[in-house]
Amino acid sequence: MKTCAVCGKEFDPERLPATPAEEAGAFMARELWADAGELCPECLANRGTLGMMYCRELFG
Repeated sequence: MKTCAVCGKEFDPERLPATPAEEAGAFMARELWADAGELCPECLANRGTLGMMYCRELFG
């Protein structure tokens, strides 16, 4: 278990993304922010949702 760098919740970093938003957030964590494995699924999903809404060049 790890602690999320954003919200502080504990999470399993080995868990695969379960939703498209989590997958988009994981992509952004790897490719843009270099914090892969440091965010919980909820924070990844929030990042991914915002990314899909506002970063059309990445997901369009």
